[in-house]
Amino acid sequence: MKWQKTDNDVVQFLINFFLIETIGHIAIYLLCMIFRFFGMPQLYQFMYSTPLVRHLTFTILLLIAIALSVVNIIAKRRHKK
Repeated sequence: MKWQKTDNDVVQFLINFFLIETIGHIAIYLLCMIFRFFGMPQLYQFMYSTPLVRHLTFTILLLIAIALSVVNIIAKRRHKK
């Protein structure tokens, strides 16, 4: 099966968003576990006792994905000129 390169900005945004969300949540979880392992469970307890932390991390990672997509769109437009 051959991969097709796409110039569709929406598809690229969705792929970037999925990857950033997945990797971001895994990285935050691993950071909490590392701090917990080394005797600092406060961050882990804060992350899982506060209900808005998931929403805040989702929003921050969404903004990162949007910024990345906007930069890619601007770079494409500059490259075409």
